[in-house]
Amino acid sequence: MKRHLTLALGLAITLLGAGPTLSQTSPTIRIATDGESPPYSLSKPDGSTEGFEVEYARSLCDKMQVKCTVEVQDFSGMIPALNAGKFDVIMASMSITKKREEAINFSIPYGGTGNVFATMKGSPLEALPGKGGTLTLTSENAAARIEEMRKLLKGKAIGVQTASVSAEFAKTYFKDVAEIREYQKNEEINLDLIAGRVDVEINGRSFLHNSAKAPGFQDIVLIGPLLDGGVFGGGVGLGFRKSDTDLKAKFDAAIRASAADGTLKALSMKWFGFDITPSSLR
Repeated sequence: MKRHLTLALGLAITLLGAGPTLSQTSPTIRIATDGESPPYSLSKPDGSTEGFEVEYARSLCDKMQVKCTVEVQDFSGMIPALNAGKFDVIMASMSITKKREEAINFSIPYGGTGNVFATMKGSPLEALPGKGGTLTLTSENAAARIEEMRKLLKGKAIGVQTASVSAEFAKTYFKDVAEIREYQKNEEINLDLIAGRVDVEINGRSFLHNSAKAPGFQDIVLIGPLLDGGVFGGGVGLGFRKSDTDLKAKFDAAIRASAADGTLKALSMKWFGFDITPSSLR
């Protein structure tokens, strides 16, 4: 393990030091986040943004010795906006999927906490099977377990965020038995769940875990298994234009360095309460 970390850190330092620095070629790296997926990112009333990805972005930029700004953008339009040159990097808890990789490049994963269902306390949907376990969509028993879910979700309204992997999952497996309602912002899904306008939502585990602790949202309960694999992709990464290969390489090196020196783990523990470092970086 020590040898693995030493090699990773050495490689990262080599890459970070290779060639001209980003500050020589691009004075400011513009990083986009959605600002409404705590603890990844959250826009505050004073216009500032805080959260794991905001702090981690600054840490990565410090390692690369470049100036970065973090700005809020709507999640659903991030990929087209990136390719249109409105900013340089997406950092918005975006899952790495094959479909998205057709349009943009991704960094190596820096995390990923999986997706889950949530409903209101006392709902019959609390009986959704698999709580405490993990359902990997590529596993042999996935079809049978999803069929059990389909029976319980028949005739229900499911809330998801537009352009998210949760929306892709819901449409793939439940659109013929349930109503899929899409929202621009995650907070709107929670509000409609509390109001009874949707029966269940599918969202990131860390976001829902955090939401259920907030005042007024304590009756939201996480149900069913942790969902991963298949449409959920291979972890969370930063998004880049296909042409920005040098920028991607610099961020990849910084991510490896942050895992090797413990920065990624420390920020994970601060914001999530558990380590989201991918197994490939440990």
